[in-house]
Amino acid sequence: MVLVLDTRFLIAHTFPPSNEDRKRLKVFSSKIAREEILIPSVVAIEFLKLVGLRLGREATEVRIRQWLNTCARIPSFGEEESFLAGRMALSHRDVPLADVMIAAIAKLHKAEIVSDDPHFFELGVRTVWYK
Repeated sequence: MVLVLDTRFLIAHTFPPSNEDRKRLKVFSSKIAREEILIPSVVAIEFLKLVGLRLGREATEVRIRQWLNTCARIPSFGEEESFLAGRMALSHRDVPLADVMIAAIAKLHKAEIVSDDPHFFELGVRTVWYK
């Protein structure tokens, strides 16, 4: 199975909201470590922008590199992804562009997105969440 990590998941993984969430995330992360994991470039950018304010740039980059060094990769976003994302954005004008880009990668890789963001349901992409 291929899983696409969303920014919401990476933030929850970095800053679990509770001790119960921390335990759930640990179990969930050990399960997904056996899967093919994709982190879209736009997710890495959002994560650096949001978490970098709290942890600093270097520490935030280390977090992303830990995923990349263990089980994940950043897929390219080329022509096919761009055209699919553009078509999706055209028909779902209220969905943020980042979500459309993430959904396009998931669709092309026949993947599920690890997120609780309702925009992905609207875009017709399956999601999973750690809870």
